[in-house]
Amino acid sequence: MKKNIGIIVLTVGLIISLFYNFQLKEYKEVQQHNYNLKLNHGLQIGIKESINNLDVVIKTLKDKSPKEQIIRSLGDLIVSLKVGEEAFTFLDSDFQEEGQASSYLIYNTFRDFYAYAKVDLMGDIASNQFSLDLDSRNKLVNDIGILKKDLEYIDSQFNEDVLKDQSPKWIEDKWKELVTERINQHPDFKLYERMKMEYNL
Repeated sequence: MKKNIGIIVLTVGLIISLFYNFQLKEYKEVQQHNYNLKLNHGLQIGIKESINNLDVVIKTLKDKSPKEQIIRSLGDLIVSLKVGEEAFTFLDSDFQEEGQASSYLIYNTFRDFYAYAKVDLMGDIASNQFSLDLDSRNKLVNDIGILKKDLEYIDSQFNEDVLKDQSPKWIEDKWKELVTERINQHPDFKLYERMKMEYNL
């Protein structure tokens, strides 16, 4: 009798153990799926969509579009950069949990790009700090062109095929390496001057 009870207890324990292992596996799979979704969302909107929006801003400047149209195109850029910032802000806990890493520099990079687009570009254009004459437009096209090329370069290093096998720590380190490289390549770009000092890059 005692032997039978022992077997029953062991069987029940095994079933419970298998159930919780299955639940844990399912939970981890869901978490991994959510992590990949957030990561892809941040990169797709934050980088790829921002590159497209930068293209539109550059076109409006080159086409001598009116101030209102330029501001509208900057509004779209601001939204996509904000999405990138928020996606990687949410990912910070995933980075810490998955690989003892942090997305701090990534979301702050997007935050700095966002502030640059909103304050330095949209704000100055709206308040007529930029006259939007030919020289001013050319200066803006040049500055925005730097940002666009650098985002394209970063994007080329973070495609889905590369990322699916990489840890959060690898992403954190790779981002720092790429951002440092781009900042040092354009030391006179005001946005990068601020970032270099702020993050000691």
